[in-house]
Amino acid sequence: MATPVSVPTRVEIQITGIRKHYAECVTEQDDGEMCDACSSDWDSPMPVNAWIRVHADVKGHTKFKKHTEEDVTTCTQPARAT
Repeated sequence: MATPVSVPTRVEIQITGIRKHYAECVTEQDDGEMCDACSSDWDSPMPVNAWIRVHADVKGHTKFKKHTEEDVTTCTQPARAT
């Protein structure tokens, strides 16, 4: 009986959705609690920047985190010869 030959493989990452951008305020308030306000999700980073500016102007907060998310899947494919 012949020994099976192992075929080299590689894992591909495929983007399966639209990239989402959002921000959250992480400014510590006077009571010691974090603000934790979050923006909406957008498919562009520009509205996130506008939300940060407005929130900073209205609340006087100065610390934010910007997040980018995108849905991905993985699949195994035969390795390409180089």
